[in-house]
Amino acid sequence: MTDLRLIQYFEVVYRLLSFSKAAEELHLTHSAVTRSIKTLEEAWGTQLFYRTTRSVTPTEAGERLYPMAVELLAFAKVVQRETVSGDQHLKIIGGPIAYDILLPAAITEFRKSLPDIRILADVMPPHAAVEELVQRRANMVLFNMATLEALPHAGRLHFQEIIAEDFVMLHRPGHPVAALDTSFETLLAYPWAFPGYIEYLDGDLPESMREALKQARAPQYTLYSPTSCMNLSMASDTLTVMPLSVAVPNLESGRLVGKRIAGLPKYRLGAACKTDSALEPNTSAFLASLTTAARKLQRGSANRLKALS
Repeated sequence: MTDLRLIQYFEVVYRLLSFSKAAEELHLTHSAVTRSIKTLEEAWGTQLFYRTTRSVTPTEAGERLYPMAVELLAFAKVVQRETVSGDQHLKIIGGPIAYDILLPAAITEFRKSLPDIRILADVMPPHAAVEELVQRRANMVLFNMATLEALPHAGRLHFQEIIAEDFVMLHRPGHPVAALDTSFETLLAYPWAFPGYIEYLDGDLPESMREALKQARAPQYTLYSPTSCMNLSMASDTLTVMPLSVAVPNLESGRLVGKRIAGLPKYRLGAACKTDSALEPNTSAFLASLTTAARKLQRGSANRLKALS
């Protein structure tokens, strides 16, 4: 079996495109790095780099090896950490909307069966999150299903839709929009704030809504934080949309008023993990916890939705 160190040396040479710079990063001599790459090439019977006195260029075989080498090295670090220290943790990456809807309730369910597993929930843009997942630096990502389905590496991932939440439009009490009809075009006379990444949600919107947004040059404000969108609506005439469960505390307190808008798609919260890790005990248990929390949330949402005008 090939020594893992040779794969590590290959990764550094590929990334830096220089044997000298690779030797410096690895704290080895130039000749030691050169011999190591030659050993790997001889063991596998294929050339990985074209070398001249001035340049180092990956061969087609080298190009194919690199993404697998990065993943292999990342997985090796996970194995080492969990073997040596017994450290058990679950790293999740997602967006604030996904977290606000279900994360606290899911963690509460998860702790009933696995109280000793540590959870780290990080926030990143979707493309960066999926790269972390593919490189095994994260166990799961949580985003709108439309976002997940539009990202690369779909063939290497396991997707699971967790919940479909109705969007509601929110405005401050006493807003002039309360006396208007709820047609989308009428509402676009006012400024809008959208939470999250509108470029990923465009594909979920009906064509008529996409065109109306374009004509109105809306949304005027795209804010990553759902709380910021709602606070802006409380303090101004800006309108926002939010999954119902995220809006509930402000609706029940009277700080915001909600309206349903015909034609708005649902927020479909989805989870993604590596296909080969979907059955890992911790990952599988957290997926089950998300599903349990979603069922409880849905039971409380139906009546709230009927109460909205």
